[in-house]
Amino acid sequence: MDLNFVNVTIFMLPSIVLGVLKIIVHIIFAWVVYKDADKFASGRSTIFVGPEVWFLATLVGGVITAGIYWAMHHSRLSQTADEHPTETQEE
Repeated sequence: MDLNFVNVTIFMLPSIVLGVLKIIVHIIFAWVVYKDADKFASGRSTIFVGPEVWFLATLVGGVITAGIYWAMHHSRLSQTADEHPTETQEE
């Protein structure tokens, strides 16, 4: 076996492992966003696009896109003032 091939393979192995882990994380996040968007869409409509598009966007964008989905659908930023009225202060 060529010594150069062994050296290149040993140095490439961490990159390959990290790449595979990144793919797995993207798939998991995309699946979770899809399931949540599907459940969310049954009660209300998702913002901008349906669950399938959110799935594809998260598959490509990963954790960042999942964070954008969460901020748009589940954070306090997405809720209107009518849903969470402010507390009145008693004098």
